[in-house]
Amino acid sequence: MIKLLYDISLLGIGYRNRSISGLMRTAEQLLFSLSELKVLDINFCSSLSFEVWRYCRQYLQQHPTHSRHSLLPPEMARHYIYQNLAPPGDNPKQPAFKPSAIAEKVLRRLFEIQFKSLGRSDLAAIDLYHSPYHAVPRMVRQTVGIRRFLTVHDIIPVRYPHYFGLKKNFRSADFDREFNLLQSLQSIDPDTWVICPSRATLDDLGNYLNRRIDPDKTAVIPWAAADHFHPCRDATVMDAVKLKYGIPRGPYILSLGTLEPRKNIVHLIRSFAQLVAQENLPDLSLVLAGAAGWDYGSIFEELTRYPQLKQRIIFTGYVADEDLSPLYSGALVFVYPSFYEGFGLPPLEAMQCGTPVITSNTSSLPEVVGGAGIMLNPSDHEGLCQQMLAIYRSSALREELSARSLEQARKFSWTACARQTAAAYRRALY
Repeated sequence: MIKLLYDISLLGIGYRNRSISGLMRTAEQLLFSLSELKVLDINFCSSLSFEVWRYCRQYLQQHPTHSRHSLLPPEMARHYIYQNLAPPGDNPKQPAFKPSAIAEKVLRRLFEIQFKSLGRSDLAAIDLYHSPYHAVPRMVRQTVGIRRFLTVHDIIPVRYPHYFGLKKNFRSADFDREFNLLQSLQSIDPDTWVICPSRATLDDLGNYLNRRIDPDKTAVIPWAAADHFHPCRDATVMDAVKLKYGIPRGPYILSLGTLEPRKNIVHLIRSFAQLVAQENLPDLSLVLAGAAGWDYGSIFEELTRYPQLKQRIIFTGYVADEDLSPLYSGALVFVYPSFYEGFGLPPLEAMQCGTPVITSNTSSLPEVVGGAGIMLNPSDHEGLCQQMLAIYRSSALREELSARSLEQARKFSWTACARQTAAAYRRALY
């Protein structure tokens, strides 16, 4: 059985933040699916910091399905006191003595400064190391015989730094410490196996790294929507979700994603405002779901230009997982005009719910949507208005696009993703 060491730092961060981003969702779904194959002996590690490692431990305690897998302690965790400095809710065994609050704070800081995620003894029996985002640790890179894998979701921050508030001459220090893409890319060498969720991302990566990537050690393995995304036909459930998030009665256009410039939400608001004004559509609403991200002020500034639509453009904020299928299913159409995506999970989630999709014809989105949806240049203002109107007016078109959405979504699954990942592992070893 292949012995795999899987970095779950993303899951610890998500648990601490009480939120699940696309990065964390895909890392978790892949882990669950790999475990179900029962062909891997999986252990966990966390490479970032003492704090993140502690929250990874707490995450695992809340997920008994992972009980047969162990989280390797950082090298300093061999110390008895260190093992017992746990985050709230961990309930470890009581140490031989309880340090004072000040002493505990000092110890935590000391462990953070001297944090070393792995020791050589941890790696002696490991065949493969896989990080779903973060840089491959130096200790792993220096250990002979371990095949190392890194998943690269996208390289948007380094290709289009302005979407993240970065200047052209950005440095590693300009990135968030826990999401340092540049550091991750710098850990890639010709011996690193790289997995990307789309051909577009792999092409971007190859152009960026040039000679530092071996084409024979790459794989395009698409992600999938989670199984809990499905068509909802229960009007009572859909009405309850609309009431919960303040969505008016009547038809609505839906978009879901972090509120930030790259998602092109200003373009969608402007197109919606023109559509309802020109066509006199008094019953149509626009629902913008998702948490506020970087530089979201321009979105709300655009909204001030249309005071008459204040009650018809709804910002839901974060939407709970159990509410997403009814929200997608109740929409006339899902519109995702993003400028650039490494994969684009929301359109796939919408399609798995049988919702018609309008999205951009850029980056990876054509790979996800295929011929099932309507694709436009993300700057095509008139085209977006026309397509939204066509779907609003034609139930036959909605039914056709819905059927095509469901058919396209069936081409993606986490089981297939896990099997292809395991096949890449075997290729690397044998």
